[in-house]
Amino acid sequence: MTVGGALVVDADGHVVEPRAVWSSVPEPYRPVITCDAHGYEHVVVDGTEILAVPLGTLATPGARFSDSESFLCLEQAHPGGSDPVARLSDMDVEGIDQAVLFPSVGLYFWALTDPKAALPIARAYNDWLAAYCQADPSRLFGAAMLPVQDPVAAVDELRRARHELGFVAAFVRPNPCCGRSLTDRAYEPLWRAAEESAMTIAVHEGSSVIVPTLGSDRPFNPLVLHAVSHAFEEMLTCAQLIAFGVLERHPSLRVVFLESGGGWVPFWLERLDEQAETFGGFCPELRMKPSEYFARQCWISYEIDEHTISALAPFIGQQRIVWGSDYPHHDATFPGAVDTLRRTMAPLSAEVQHMILGANAAELYGLPRPRHLAP
Repeated sequence: MTVGGALVVDADGHVVEPRAVWSSVPEPYRPVITCDAHGYEHVVVDGTEILAVPLGTLATPGARFSDSESFLCLEQAHPGGSDPVARLSDMDVEGIDQAVLFPSVGLYFWALTDPKAALPIARAYNDWLAAYCQADPSRLFGAAMLPVQDPVAAVDELRRARHELGFVAAFVRPNPCCGRSLTDRAYEPLWRAAEESAMTIAVHEGSSVIVPTLGSDRPFNPLVLHAVSHAFEEMLTCAQLIAFGVLERHPSLRVVFLESGGGWVPFWLERLDEQAETFGGFCPELRMKPSEYFARQCWISYEIDEHTISALAPFIGQQRIVWGSDYPHHDATFPGAVDTLRRTMAPLSAEVQHMILGANAAELYGLPRPRHLAP
């Protein structure tokens, strides 16, 4: 690890929630997972389906949804997603010093509309993730699930996750939830709490036909939906957080956009800057250029094989780029993620490579120095 002296931080890894995670959730809100004759596992909460996918396939690197004969169930998922000891071993193989962890099934509870269900589910997940991270709290760090269906409860859970569980981030999806976008004034206390707690807000999409998603009203194709939802939803949210004044009102709020690629950032910021010259009068809280808000408060996660990184890093700001493995999801590269990233970054200077490999993420999330590297 730390080859060439560079700290290596995975800014977007995933866990895979075993069934036992939800055992403390009271009926009727306890998630129920059943498998149909075609190998799809259905996650249902109080009669509402939030996800239908072969969960083991979702959480096994190299697996294919297009091959129904090879579908895997939850219990067959890659071990490191639910076993932190196995994960730490895999991190050693990859050369990853630290990882910030996001859910798999948990991304889809955004589809719930009942606050009474959302709160106990979020608390159960966060408690389980905290225990998972205890396998090595200097290397594994949690991103909290928030019950945004109840903004007041979301504030309380963010504070609990930060101050009691030691989490370094809280994740939100860019999609509407309960008819509210992330710029809804109901979330103002949440952004204040994130500022006060120095809790990074991570915007993380997940492809779904159940959660409201850009493009879902057009002809369905998994490739198109996945490509559009991840990038376009986060582009829209980035624009809204800037144009509707969230970043202006909360200048200490740190926001990272994950799993959407990074190549869109220069184009999008330049377009928003140009649009602000003509339409800025519709945004009374827009006191700076959109690109200046991004430079002050935002980060972007690149994929490990995005070859535009060397050309576009100067336009984004080399200190604003992190990377994510997406381990152990089906489209993750394992083993070989860090090696692939190093090859992709080869045209960049050693200093910039070190920043992207880990220094930027350590600053973004406020990570301590890992125990195994302590003097």
